[in-house]
Amino acid sequence: MASLPPDLDRLGDQLAAAAGRAREQRHRRAEQRRRFATAGVVGALAFVALTPAPLGPALREFTFANVLPVVPPGCETPRGSGFMLPRCEPADAAVPHRPYAWR
Repeated sequence: MASLPPDLDRLGDQLAAAAGRAREQRHRRAEQRRRFATAGVVGALAFVALTPAPLGPALREFTFANVLPVVPPGCETPRGSGFMLPRCEPADAAVPHRPYAWR
């Protein structure tokens, strides 16, 4: 095979080096984009995992508790008697007379 003239040989080397540099630069930019996207996804997942849920009211009403009749402990009728204990009567049944209280 015949060798090329020195100026064409040098031009070929320069073209090959320029193509290699362009390819390396494309690979570097693609790697940078991949790393940035990975960091964004990891950051979003960490934000979602560490952000507290919206706070609700402290007292929640359970529908099944409102439907079932629940007797507080100590309020059942004693055996053999037919009256309720005074502390277990509803709160609105006996309102104390307090003329000084603001309503």
